[in-house]
Amino acid sequence: MKTWAKIAVALGLLSLVACGGLPVSTDYDTSRDFTALKTFAWLEPSKKILIDPLVDNDLMNRRIKRSVERQLAAQGYSKASNGQQANFLVSYHVVAEDKLSITSFHDHYGYYPCWRGCYRSGFGGFGHSDIDVRQYKQGTFMIDIINPETKELMWRGVAGKRLSKGSPQQRDEYVNEIVTAILLKFPPSLTSN
Repeated sequence: MKTWAKIAVALGLLSLVACGGLPVSTDYDTSRDFTALKTFAWLEPSKKILIDPLVDNDLMNRRIKRSVERQLAAQGYSKASNGQQANFLVSYHVVAEDKLSITSFHDHYGYYPCWRGCYRSGFGGFGHSDIDVRQYKQGTFMIDIINPETKELMWRGVAGKRLSKGSPQQRDEYVNEIVTAILLKFPPSLTSN
């Protein structure tokens, strides 16, 4: 086995372990035979509806494309020299949304035999309830596999995760993790949804 193939297999196994907890949803054309797909090319969106500079910038776009190409190559697909020779086209969308994380907890001492109504009637232990509310940015990634002849969507994978504010290397890891988790579900005939 060639050295690059060994590295690809090792990266694939590591990515399986690293992405085990990231939920991914997929949708696809059930009448399509995905086993014939071997080569891909990029399909640039004709018009961007929403531009968010946090996730839509040259650095992030290059980062995502590198990660998608690396993962597809690890799965045995090759990049076509031009779009005419590709079996499928790849596109992606990234959206950043404001989300809230709400956590409620109760801090009490001693025996606490009841919940809620006890405070109103004057019974129960000592303590108090707190609610912790935190705002964060959620990044939602969508990777699309498109028919090159009809430009119709054949497969879509979607996953979301809190956006990272770390170093460029940490952003690389963030993108690699989410792209790998999504593309491990492609093609659908080889995995369960």
